[in-house]
Amino acid sequence: MPKVYPAVKALIENNNRFLIIEAEFNGKKYLDLPGGKVEYGESPYDTLKREVKEEVFLDIHNIKPIGMWWFFRDLDGAQVICNTFLCKTKNTNIDVTKNPTNEKIIKYHWLKKEELLKQQNILHESLKTLFEHTFK
Repeated sequence: MPKVYPAVKALIENNNRFLIIEAEFNGKKYLDLPGGKVEYGESPYDTLKREVKEEVFLDIHNIKPIGMWWFFRDLDGAQVICNTFLCKTKNTNIDVTKNPTNEKIIKYHWLKKEELLKQQNILHESLKTLFEHTFK
């Protein structure tokens, strides 16, 4: 039976622009938010800070929950439930080369909310819905 994994994702804002990452998995490119799976015993807030630091080398603050979205992994059919948080950062110098988990992040973009809402290659429709509700 497929599993369900809790995850946290960060919608990071700086100067009215939002960070979105472009990743590749199994030869397929998609747009996503930094974040990842909550480890046993770890608080979601600690997970969020750790994952963002690992993936894009940013420190985040002013963390506020904004909603959930979900997807099914192609790899094994597991469902991932993403609790998503609006965050701020003072630094926009992203370094995806320091990614210790070697995730396939190939690009990143700082987008205005209007640009973010127009993106076509978002990981899942439920993430698009979350963006629409967040930016009403």
